Amino acid sequence: MQKRKAVLASAVLTILLVSFYCPVSANTAGIKVMVNNQLLSANIQPQNLNGVLMVPAKEFIQALGGTFTTDRAGLTSTISLGENEAIFRLDNSIVKHNGKNVQAPAPMAILGYRYMIPAEFTARCLGAESYMHTYKNTLMVFQPSDGKLVYRVTSGDTLWILSNVFGTTISSLKQLNSLSVDTLYIGQPLIIKEFSSAGTVISAQASNNATVFRGPGFGFSTAGYIKAWTAISIVGKTGEWFKVITPAGNGYTHQSVTSIKQDIIDTSPNSSYFEKKIAVDTSKKYITYSNYTVQRGDSIWTISQKVGVLDYELAQANNISTSATLYVGQVLKVPVHNIPPKDKLGESYGEILDWFEEGQYVFPIGKNAKLTDLETGKSFNVRRTMGANHADCEVPTLQDAQIMKDIFGGTWSWNRRPFILELDGRRFAVSVAGMPHAGVDGAPYLQNVSNRSDNWGYGPNYDSIPGNGMDGHFDVYFLNGLRHKDNLIDSQHQYRVLMAGGMQ
Repeated sequence: MQKRKAVLASAVLTILLVSFYCPVSANTAGIKVMVNNQLLSANIQPQNLNGVLMVPAKEFIQALGGTFTTDRAGLTSTISLGENEAIFRLDNSIVKHNGKNVQAPAPMAILGYRYMIPAEFTARCLGAESYMHTYKNTLMVFQPSDGKLVYRVTSGDTLWILSNVFGTTISSLKQLNSLSVDTLYIGQPLIIKEFSSAGTVISAQASNNATVFRGPGFGFSTAGYIKAWTAISIVGKTGEWFKVITPAGNGYTHQSVTSIKQDIIDTSPNSSYFEKKIAVDTSKKYITYSNYTVQRGDSIWTISQKVGVLDYELAQANNISTSATLYVGQVLKVPVHNIPPKDKLGESYGEILDWFEEGQYVFPIGKNAKLTDLETGKSFNVRRTMGANHADCEVPTLQDAQIMKDIFGGTWSWNRRPFILELDGRRFAVSVAGMPHAGVDGAPYLQNVSNRSDNWGYGPNYDSIPGNGMDGHFDVYFLNGLRHKDNLIDSQHQYRVLMAGGMQ
């Protein structure tokens, strides 16, 4: 009887251990990601999107040794590693893998101001393998190392645990590593199995008579020639070149003469992510009040310009209208918007602020600051002179105007660029359009004039700083600022603000 109880207890223990160590889905809270035995370091942690583990794209791909690039609109990203390529479209789960449309378990998405991609799917596309180390709550991704999958032992590992994690046996692990004992030590390299990155084979055809080159470029020697509609197999992709197996020899064909039958047709429209208001955490913002004593000539509007709040907000705080008559010596209550510093996605980037809730208060009318171009590192001085939907700004000197023009390619341009706005010891993510408009330098401020810059015609002169080499003012956007012409979000500015904030 005692023997029977002991056997039963042992069986129950075995079942519990197997249940504990068996792989689980990637929606475990607090999960970590390890790439080639190194924990993935990122300012944003892996996240769950409808049960799929999502990882920050740039850090994940760079850890694998590949590249991550995004187009100028921020809607399409290309991931390359060796001779494998995956093209993701934002908010779209159809991915072009080495030229073939395939279905991903989740779309590339922006989470926490960071491009995120499905980890295990992307690893497979790039010829890597992934395993869930349940005991460590860690997804592990590996590439071949000298034709083998090599794991480095961490604290708590045993041969039994690792055999379950990798779906192998203790005897196989001991044999591959010439182990005579079961003892492991931290940092010990363990060969798990023979491993080569074979990749996916894609059936295709030559769409025209084609030359097969020995390398990915027209400058390489010829491996052979194939006729139009010859069946070929694609085993990789490098830029515009497919790595192929053909009856005339193996090599590379240009994409212009390579045809892939698509089983999945992607008809989805582009993501509208940057065309809409983007959520910003403003919960730490708070309002206090100060007093202002009315002086001769003051109005609600002129006072609001002095104290950096909106005229209707100042009027509301005092239970009066924006057109109310004021009296010298009258004391008004002034709202003070306190915007505490936010965590940044890196020291070289800026805080991401909502324009209407935060940005307009840290950069009020009349405030001086410095703008630094994210790409070139060049800086110039700037002053906010007006603007409600976004900041309308001017440079104070001819030298600043020349630096700004140089940044935009030597000429004024409506191109948007990501900048860092520096003031009061803080750095903010903004987007700048390099086209001064609606003014004539040297003419009286707000006087009606003809030939205002950028074809604005006749109207008030919005150039308030004479002799600075700039006709009118230019636009500086925080996140969720609006265009004056239609009160709509500008998608190009939204994208570049997030770039200045460290989105990758």
